[in-house]
Order: sequence, then C-alpha cells, then structure tokens
Amino acid sequence: MSTSEEYKPSRETLRAHRQIFWDAWQKAQANLPLDALQVRIARVIKMHPEYHPFFDDMEDFLDRDFEMNDGMNPYLHLSLHLALEEQAATKQPPEMARALEYMVAIKKIDRHDALHKILEILAETVHQSQRMGQEPDVLAYATRLKELIQS
Repeated sequence: MSTSEEYKPSRETLRAHRQIFWDAWQKAQANLPLDALQVRIARVIKMHPEYHPFFDDMEDFLDRDFEMNDGMNPYLHLSLHLALEEQAATKQPPEMARALEYMVAIKKIDRHDALHKILEILAETVHQSQRMGQEPDVLAYATRLKELIQS
C-alpha cells in the first residue's frame, strides 16, 4: 500500500467486527451473561444513546456505509471508545491512564467528556498512521496525551 492510500477493511472483515458489537448489545439488552469484552462493549454503547437506533436493524448495522457528514462514523467512534476503555483498564500506555485520571480527578471533567478528548487524539494518531501506511506512532500519541495534563 502506498502512503497515499488509506487502509479499508474488506466488507467481510467489517461485518465480522460489527457483529461482535451487535451480539454484545443484544445480549446486554436481553440480560444474558456477558464475557469481559462484551461487558465493555455494552458499556460503551450504553454511553451513546444517540447510536442506539443503529442497533434496531442488524443487516443495516452490519452493512451500512456510514457517512462522515455528521462527524465521526458511529462504529468507528464506538471502536475507539472500546480501545480507550482497554487502555484505561490495562494502564497502557500509562500516559493515557494518567491523562484520564488528571482530567477527571483534578480538572473535574466528566469521565465520558475526558474520554472524548483522548479519543480525538487517538483518532488523529490512527488516521495519520493509515495515511502513512505505518503502525501508529505510540510515542507521538504519548506525547499528545502528556500535553493534556500540561494544558
């Protein structure tokens, strides 16, 4: 892939990933047992009631090409949120956990709003890596997270 091409997952890969979100949300809504990943997915979806209508029609959710006109693709947004929940739980990278803790405990920012500030940085980092055809720059991500604490 050249540096100007952006990575686009196949339709099958996209459907498989979205199916994981669909299944977790449906199980949570039916009060069925969830594994640890499904708990996190359901928690992230629950935080975003504006996306709940997307979970009314499975085929539409699995196949829809989300338009960017209204901001970030909802599936991408939920996926990045899930990544941040994993980072917070594992404290990796440590700069993410420190930035989240600082914004919530010291700056008194709502946790969800703080996660959105971090999500913007993560989205930019991922987008940059895709444009360059490289792995995400973890050091640049960590540096941007440190700047949140200093601002």
